[in-house]
Amino acid sequence: MRVTTITRGLLALALAGGAAEARAQSFIGAGPAERFSVPPAGDALRREGEAARGRAPATSAAPAGSVAPTPAPAVRDGALATIGPARRLPATTGGFRLEGEEDVLRFPVYVTEAQSRGRPRLRVSYLSAISVAPETSELVASVNGAVVGRTRIQAPGAVKVVEFELPEGSLKLGYNAIDLSASQRHRVDCSLDATYELWTQIDPSRSGLVVAPVAAAGIELKDLAALEPDDGGALPVRVVINDKPSLPRLERMFHAIEAIGLVGRIARPVVEFGSVMTGRAGINLIVGTAAELRGTPDIEAIGPITGPRLAMLPPREDRAPALVVSGTSYDEIESAIATLARGTEPYGTPRGLKAAALLRGAPLDSGDRVSLQSLGVATREFSGRLLTTRFDVQLPPDFLPADYGKMLLNLSGAYASGLSSEARVLVDLNGRNAASVPLPQARGEVFENNTIPLPLGLWRPGLNRVEISAQVPTPGDATCTASTAETKRERFLFLDRTTLSVPNLARAARIPDLAATTSGAVPFLEGGQRPRLVLPVLDRDTVAAGAMIAARLASAAGRVIDFELATEAQGGTGPTLVVAPVRAVAPATLTGLGLDPEQIRRIWEARAETARPAGQSGSVPAPTLDRLRRDVPARCSLPDLNFRVAGPVTPRSPAPDAASGARGGTARASDGDLVTKWDETLRARHPLVEAADGLVERASATVRGLLGETRTWIDADASERRSAVPPRASLILAQALSSGGTGFDDTTTLVTAPNPLLLKASVACLVDPEVWSRISGRFAFLDAADGRLDTVEPDAVRIVETRAPSVWNLRLVVAGWLSMNPVVYAALALALALCLGLTTTLMVRNVGRRNA
Repeated sequence: MRVTTITRGLLALALAGGAAEARAQSFIGAGPAERFSVPPAGDALRREGEAARGRAPATSAAPAGSVAPTPAPAVRDGALATIGPARRLPATTGGFRLEGEEDVLRFPVYVTEAQSRGRPRLRVSYLSAISVAPETSELVASVNGAVVGRTRIQAPGAVKVVEFELPEGSLKLGYNAIDLSASQRHRVDCSLDATYELWTQIDPSRSGLVVAPVAAAGIELKDLAALEPDDGGALPVRVVINDKPSLPRLERMFHAIEAIGLVGRIARPVVEFGSVMTGRAGINLIVGTAAELRGTPDIEAIGPITGPRLAMLPPREDRAPALVVSGTSYDEIESAIATLARGTEPYGTPRGLKAAALLRGAPLDSGDRVSLQSLGVATREFSGRLLTTRFDVQLPPDFLPADYGKMLLNLSGAYASGLSSEARVLVDLNGRNAASVPLPQARGEVFENNTIPLPLGLWRPGLNRVEISAQVPTPGDATCTASTAETKRERFLFLDRTTLSVPNLARAARIPDLAATTSGAVPFLEGGQRPRLVLPVLDRDTVAAGAMIAARLASAAGRVIDFELATEAQGGTGPTLVVAPVRAVAPATLTGLGLDPEQIRRIWEARAETARPAGQSGSVPAPTLDRLRRDVPARCSLPDLNFRVAGPVTPRSPAPDAASGARGGTARASDGDLVTKWDETLRARHPLVEAADGLVERASATVRGLLGETRTWIDADASERRSAVPPRASLILAQALSSGGTGFDDTTTLVTAPNPLLLKASVACLVDPEVWSRISGRFAFLDAADGRLDTVEPDAVRIVETRAPSVWNLRLVVAGWLSMNPVVYAALALALALCLGLTTTLMVRNVGRRNA
């Protein structure tokens, strides 16, 4: 293992440079397009001397049999150490953070034949919590199941960079699985709560495989998955243009971007329009007919274009790899895109292929019974206090979540004797607690198929994250009085033969439901009409945002979505997706979606018109210690902009009555009032009176809720209440049925932001797998500064069939609908009881003899 350190001055060197003059933007742009990328160096690294004093000798961290590290050369104060480029790790739904006492991250990484040869290295850059004890905490790196290195976790104040030499032949052509696992213990606190303070954050900008770049002469279409991501794990796609494209050509560009995401299994595309992109990360995309591409640099290298054509231009020092999609007509371009989207059969190591297949979660359907081993979970023995096992599953996008059934988690394992009364197993679904099972046996227990029911109402269409946590504290943990032997004793055993059983699922979509849209693009695939993508403003920032949304939806759907591009929201048919800055969205559209145009104007007025400051193009800053500590997704950072405000925003003046009431509240109370207030506060009330008051209050709240649900059910077609937009939101997602609409073709989905530049930056954050997987409800409000997402559930939904009518599915849908409308269920039950009573009375009235 070799430890590399870099001084803080690298940030100043990376950010230094001449200021460029700010110029107005057209579709083509004045100069290169903005790249919202993170520089490979930042101020979070330590000096050479600090690293030498703060770490154990390298030989103690090196795995057995590894090559002894060579000492790093001495550097003078002010001298800079450099880090060579690496093939960075891709972004996944698991993110880049290792949490708790035991955790693991898995990344599928595709390498070419040339990159798999020789002696590559695995570079890991990380920052840890100050509470992590380095003498008992360890970071282990594995490639395709083989451990390649381990090191003590000791980086509380600066990012530490370690490199592990990989044995020759450890990487294979295709997908390889890279695992980073952490075992962490607290410095001073042995309590259960202290385990939540333990974390190790991987810095994606400086972590990855140190291998040769994609060979200039060896890249082929089958190697699109080998394209290198940028500093944040996203794949930059630069659409090369030399003039403003027509809508038909722009449609083919969108389809080609979607196809690249499908064949490369790209979870996070970042699209730009502009001149040719340089560097080793990302790909240039050239789309057009032979006539439209005439004059494009290097296009003659692919030869004459006489039909559908796909060709790769190898990378050069002044150009990243380029993909050419062409033909003599637009129909031939569509044929070439279809060929590209089909791709080839993936290949790689068994573990690598499994990691790639589980990238979007394991697909589950009605009646499935799967072991957790098939979901990437391994058997584990645990000696700590809190063991958390996580895995992702993918439910059908038209799954109807409601309380008409339960999934069954059949848990297998064991727990030791001597645990405290707090010992239990918790199961969380998408961050919400679904089950809590105590571990009651004081002498311990070995259990098999311990069934834990998980209500279907807590699941969601598409990706679901399941967390199984075993809390196994002992009485000695509270005071850290346990002996060394006691702390090393295994407390819990988790077996990978634990299974998850799926009941019959109701298959029908809810409208509105952003989760169904982002997990499978349901409205755009199930509608009878061709879906429309409306771009009212055709500047390159807005178009790039629309392309990123389209590519992410295609990746979720597993196929290219044939969007019809339009510039007008009105006058078309079919499900509609509108991507635009808010000034280009009609107030009537906002109102129809349940938003308040006036409230949006007030909070976004200062950001609606912006100017790029001279010397910066809106790129995000380098990863800082604060961002790494807060686990902010790399692309979730807003550019610094100068705001143009037309005039001061006049605050609303309070009503006279309210103002007088407020002034009256500040008046000095009399002594009698003060005595009365204190007397009421201190006077103890009888417990029975308190209980009665609480019961009455709960009953009143229940009645109010039921009456509200009844009004919602009766007036389901009425417009819902308007939702307030959080002041910090930089992006709004909204979905609704048009007035009088009944199905997918009447659905409108809106993605909007204050201005085109913030729209592009916010969408780049939105498509991050960690953020995208949390979208749900009718509204989603994103603060792209840190990736925070607030969702609002709809007051009423319309259930739309997605399958051919069947009695079994109809029964499940009706059961689900009744569980979502308890007032109707109670009314039907009461009506049936009354009918039963009446019929019984009529039947027995004339039975038997009457007494005189």
